[in-house]
Amino acid sequence: MRAAQLDLLIRRIGPPRAMAWGVADIGEEDLFPEEAAAMTRARPARVAEFAGGRLAARRAMARLGLDRAPIPMGADRAPIWPDGIVGSISHAQGLCLAVVARVQDFLSLGIDVEGDAPLAADLIPEICLPEELAPLPKSARPALAKRLFSAKEAAYKAHYPLASHVFGFHGLAVDLTEGRARFTDHPEVAAIPPESRTDLPMRQAVGGGLILSLSASPVRPLPL
Repeated sequence: MRAAQLDLLIRRIGPPRAMAWGVADIGEEDLFPEEAAAMTRARPARVAEFAGGRLAARRAMARLGLDRAPIPMGADRAPIWPDGIVGSISHAQGLCLAVVARVQDFLSLGIDVEGDAPLAADLIPEICLPEELAPLPKSARPALAKRLFSAKEAAYKAHYPLASHVFGFHGLAVDLTEGRARFTDHPEVAAIPPESRTDLPMRQAVGGGLILSLSASPVRPLPL
């Protein structure tokens, strides 16, 4: 049932046709040796999550007409995608989700899936900027904060392959109505070159107890 709900969100988010998505339950999947090498000391739950993510990614790759291929984990823990494609993987609520595209269509992709529960009050200042929540009454802010958290996770994943810089949540300000994440002047992003601090497109769909966020940087405008 949860996988069906996620499929519905994928359709609702309306990604360009050049993307391919894959969904899998967290569970067993045969890993390539170079993938398994990264999991030798991992707990069984982490191995199952990792394997499910790779299964979702290979299902997405198959929809692009690509053969099964390894997706090792780099030293920075990010997936190392096969030549010619970009992608992103996320896990939540017992589900694994992946999206892939060809490099001639997208510079990078970032996705995040979360359970649609309000963010804990003590975490809100760590995730959100005051101006992101100011228009709402306090009672509505925890729900929006969780959606901003998901959006920032997706935007970070989309930006990291482009500049290889680690930064915190206050480095981005998200406007879900406008559909964009922009860089702030926070010290967290001071090391990122100005030319790499371009706005990141943002799409989000919510339903069935899940939040799905997508940040995708196309090489050129694509039809929806």
